[in-house]
Parts: sequence; structure tokens; C-alpha cells
Amino acid sequence: MPNPIDRLILAAERTAAEADRLSARFGAALARVLRQAERRLAPIVDAIEHTSPTDVTRQAASAQLGARFRDALRVSGFDDLADVATGDALDGITARVLAGRAAAKLGTEIRFEGQLQLQALKSLHYADLLDAAEDVSKQLSGVAARGSLAGNTRRGLRDDLGDILDRADARIRTIYDTSVSVFGRQVEAIQAGDDPNTLFAFMGPVDDKTREFCLNHVGRVYTRAEIDELDNGQLDNVFLTGGGFNCRHVWHEVSAFSELQDLRGTTERIPEIMDSVRAIREAA
Repeated sequence: MPNPIDRLILAAERTAAEADRLSARFGAALARVLRQAERRLAPIVDAIEHTSPTDVTRQAASAQLGARFRDALRVSGFDDLADVATGDALDGITARVLAGRAAAKLGTEIRFEGQLQLQALKSLHYADLLDAAEDVSKQLSGVAARGSLAGNTRRGLRDDLGDILDRADARIRTIYDTSVSVFGRQVEAIQAGDDPNTLFAFMGPVDDKTREFCLNHVGRVYTRAEIDELDNGQLDNVFLTGGGFNCRHVWHEVSAFSELQDLRGTTERIPEIMDSVRAIREAA
């Protein structure tokens, strides 16, 4: 039977593994969406070649193209992608976090108010993904409008549009990965409350993808007040954003009966994690 610390480590690893699994699934779905978008944009690019600057004003052309590109993205599946990503995927993270809390002998019930809050948070992440798709459509329509009015060739337009879609993959993937990680910590926050003296252990994988901020703090124990003073150099509110973009680590509440209480106010960390951190640093 694993001891409480081993269960806490295992719960954190499972949460990170779940996030990685969802991310891989989302990445495959996103690739399909972008390929569909590219196919749907091709006839629009063909039409642009025959658009004369004298036929319509620059503003009218931009507005028309923007609507057509946004429609192409919607039909390609961006709306569906956002819906799936912030529905089943985030529900899976919620279940994983609650299972981890059960393994650590912490509360696992989310009250009705908390459930409403989770629904609101999922809506925010949904909006983030749709905003990203909207921004992609604006970039695409802007390039097309400028290119058509400047007399650029169809090949040149397609190259420019292709570059935007290539960058969109990395950008939207990062937004999704970060949203999944932040949502998991939001579940913890709803459960833990906001007592500044509550203790949390920073838990998760230690491997060659672990950034310096996370290596410095993983396996250590902090009060909520101390966490709020940390700076990851990327995003505000370290309690929710961890080490920043794409961070796979989580803050797990430390039970009042856990031996991890002994790490409070020290620079020590869980021995098992310390060994992993030392191995990564020595290999670097």
C-alpha cells in the first residue's frame, strides 16, 4: 500500500499524464481543422485574384473577406473544436484532480456553487480558443485584402496564408495546453478556498521538458500567501498558472496530518522528487 506522499506524487503524475493525453488528442484534431481551413480558403484565394481595386473600396473588401474567412474557419470546425476542447477535455481534468485529492485523503466534493463556477471557467476557456480563431481569420483576411489590392499573385497569397495557418497551429495549441493546466489548478482552488495559511505542494513530472522555475519549486511546500508572491516570469497568478505557458505541474493541498507539513518554511523538498531534480540537473 503506497504511503501518503507516494499517493500524492502518483496523483500529480496522473494529472500531468491526463493533460498530455488530452493535448495530443487536441493537437491531432487541430491539425485536421487547419487542413480543412486550408482547403476551404483555396477558392477564396482564387476569387481574390480576379478582384479589382476599383470594384470595391479597401474597407469594403476587408470586411467582405473577413466574413468569408471567418465563415471558412467556422465551417472547418474551429467552433466544434473549441466546444469539444472545453467540454469533455476539461471534465476529464476535473475528474483527475478530484481523484488525486481522494488519493491524498482530501475533500472531493464540489458544491453547487463550485459547479457553477467551473461552468463559467469552461466558458472563458471556450472564448479564449474562439478569440484565437477569430484573430487567425483577421490575419488571413488582412493579408488577402492587402495582397489583392496591391496586385500580388495567387501563389504569393497562398504562401502568406499558409504561413499564418502554420503559426496558428502552435499558437492555438499553446492556448489549449495552458487552459487545460490552468483549469486543473482552478479545480484545486475551488476545493481549497483562499486561506493564506493553507499549505500546498508543487507536484508533477521532472524530466527534460521541465523548465527552470518548475525545477526550482517542484516537490517543495508553500503557503498560499507565499505562492502568491512567486513570479514565473510569464503569467500572473502563479497559483493558477504554475510555471507559465504549457506548465504541467499542479498545486496539491497538503493535509494537516501529512508529514509534508514538516517542509513548511524550509528549502527542502520531497526526497523522491529531489533525487529526480538532481538527476536532471546533472544530465544538463
